[in-house]
Amino acid sequence: MNLAVIHYHLNRGGVTRVIENQLRALDSVLDPGDPWRVSIFYGGRRKGWIKKVARELRSIHLTLVEVPGLEYDTLEGSRAAADAEELAKDLRLALGRQGFAAAATVVHVHNHALGKNRALPGAVARLAEAGFPLLLQVHDFAEDFRPANYRHLVGDESGSTQRLYPQADDIHYAVLNSRDHGILRSAGVEPQRLNLLPNPVPPLAHMPQRKDARRRLQQCFDVATSDRFMFYPIRCIRRKNVGEALLYAALAPAGTVVGLALAPLNSTEIPIYSAWKDCARRLQLPCRFELGGHDGLSFEENMAAADTIITTSLAEGFGMVFLESWLAGRPLLGRDLPEITADFRRAGIELDWLAPSLQVPLDWPGADRFRQAFLATYRRVLESYGRPQPTDLAGAFESKTTGGMVDFGDLDEPLQQAVIERVCSSARNRDAVLEANPWLAAALTINVESAAEVIERNARAIGDGYSLKTSGQALLALYEKVQRTHPQAAGQIECQTLPNVAAILDSFLDPRRFRLIRS
Repeated sequence: MNLAVIHYHLNRGGVTRVIENQLRALDSVLDPGDPWRVSIFYGGRRKGWIKKVARELRSIHLTLVEVPGLEYDTLEGSRAAADAEELAKDLRLALGRQGFAAAATVVHVHNHALGKNRALPGAVARLAEAGFPLLLQVHDFAEDFRPANYRHLVGDESGSTQRLYPQADDIHYAVLNSRDHGILRSAGVEPQRLNLLPNPVPPLAHMPQRKDARRRLQQCFDVATSDRFMFYPIRCIRRKNVGEALLYAALAPAGTVVGLALAPLNSTEIPIYSAWKDCARRLQLPCRFELGGHDGLSFEENMAAADTIITTSLAEGFGMVFLESWLAGRPLLGRDLPEITADFRRAGIELDWLAPSLQVPLDWPGADRFRQAFLATYRRVLESYGRPQPTDLAGAFESKTTGGMVDFGDLDEPLQQAVIERVCSSARNRDAVLEANPWLAAALTINVESAAEVIERNARAIGDGYSLKTSGQALLALYEKVQRTHPQAAGQIECQTLPNVAAILDSFLDPRRFRLIRS
C-alpha cells in the first residue's frame, strides 16, 4: 500500500509532531520485508523537520514532496492554489509523479478545514471523486473560536459551510477524542466512517539525571536546588490560561517556584504575555519565564528538574500534557478538561489532582465588570461568526456564577490580574481561595515520593493505550479499512454535503463552553 500524507507545512509544531509520531508508530508494526511507500505532500515550509526520521524508519520508504498550492493562502508571497480545481490538479499530478495510483493509495489529510487554505476542502472532495480513498483527520476546528479562519473558508458564498466536510463512501474522518467524535456524529457523519484516533505517545527520550537538571536550572534561572519546582510545559498563548499558573505561584507554600516554558510567537499574543511578566515582577511572584527558550533548558531537562508538572489550559485538542508528565515520572496537577480527559480516564489513567474549575469570590474582579465583559464579548464572537444575536443571555451569564463565586478560568486577563492582586494582598485572601478549592491545597503539596504508585500505574496505562505499537496497530487497521472502500473506478463517487453542518458551530459556540480568554 502507498500512503500519501497531506499537510500545509512541516514546520515544527503540533500536527507535524503528530505526523512524525504516526510514522514511527506505523513503522513499528509493518513488516520490513514488505515496506510501504509514504510521501508527505506539503506547501514548502519545513523549518525544524527532523531529517533523520527517514533514515530511522525500517519499514517505510519516506519522501517529502513540495506542492506550493498547499501553503497557507494568507501568507505574504504564498503560492497557494487559487481554487479547489487548481489544487486538486496539482495534487493529482504530484501523486502521479510518485506513482501513487488511486487503487493502491490511501490519502491521509490533516486539518483540511482549518481555514488556512480556502481551496483545500474542495480539493480533497475532488480527490475522492477521482477515486482516491481519503482519511480526513481533524485536529482543530475553525469553528472552535477561530472566526477569522472560519470567515476565510466560508466567505460570502451561500451554502459554502456544507462543503467544508465532504461526504462520500470513500471519505473517512478521524478525530482525537470522544468530544469531537460526538460533534461530527451530530453533524451527520456516518458512524462507520467516523473513527477515534488518539495521538501516539512515544516514551520520553534521554531524560537527564535530576541532579544535573537542577544544577542547570539553578545556573540559568536562579532556582535553588531546595526549591519546589512546578513546571508548565507550554508556549504562553492565551488559551493556556497563563494567569492561573501565576495564581498557583501566589497560593503555593513558601519555597515553590513556577516555571513556564516558552514565549508566544504570534505578535498579537505578545502584549498579553508581556503584561503577565510585568504582573509577576510587580507582585514579586516566584515565577520564571522562557525556561525552554534559546538560552534555557531542553524539554527533557525541565521535566527532569520538575517536582510536579502543572496544566491550567482552557482548551486542548488531544492534551499531551495529561500523559507526558507520568512518562517523565512526575505527578500532574491543575485544571481538568473533562471533555478531553474522559478518554484518558476510561483508559485507566488516574488524574486525581486535577479539577475542572478554580473558584474565587466574584466580588474580587467585580460582578458588574464580569457581566459586562461576558455579554459584550460573547455577542462580539457571535457577530464574528455571522450568527444572530440572542434576545436573552441572562441565563447564560447566571450559569457562570454560583453562590457569589466564579471560575477563575472564566475571567479575562485584567479580571484575573485583579484576583491575583487580592490574593497577594493578604494571607486571609490566600486562605479563602484555598478553602474554596480544597483539592488545590492538597495538589500543591504532592511530590514524586507520595505519588510514586500513581505514577507507575499511569505510565503502565499509557503504555497499554497510547504507545507507538498500540497506535501503530490502530493506524494500520484504519488505513486498511479506508482502503477497502475504494471504488471500482474513478467517477463512481459523487461527494455529498454534511446534513447538519451547523451543529459543529452550535456546539463550540454554546455559551456554557465560552470563556473570555478564548475570544
